[in-house]
Amino acid sequence: LQTARESGPDRRLVAVFQPHRYTRTHALFNEFTRAFYQSDVLVVLPIYSAGEAAIEGASGQALFEGIRLHGHKEVRYMEDARSAIDHLKGILQSGDLLLTLGAGDIYRMGERLLSELESM
Repeated sequence: LQTARESGPDRRLVAVFQPHRYTRTHALFNEFTRAFYQSDVLVVLPIYSAGEAAIEGASGQALFEGIRLHGHKEVRYMEDARSAIDHLKGILQSGDLLLTLGAGDIYRMGERLLSELESM
């Protein structure tokens, strides 16, 4: 995020984060709640489990709430990629930099969003 911010300090940085694995989210929960300050807008998705069983307290929703409580100015939680795409189509502005972050299938959401924006 710092590099993205430095590449265009005057443009809005919109990030979509899909946490990867319950164990990683649980172990790094506190760090994640403070990791996104450099984004102007943050969308948090459910955890990409990679086959892991859920861990109580480690969820995309809980992470969203922690990030919001730590003072991120504009963070939203979306239940799925479709909801995130629809939300982003409504808020993205010319000149914004959109980053999709995560180790799961988040890249597919970025591809779908780009395709839909190009067909508008």
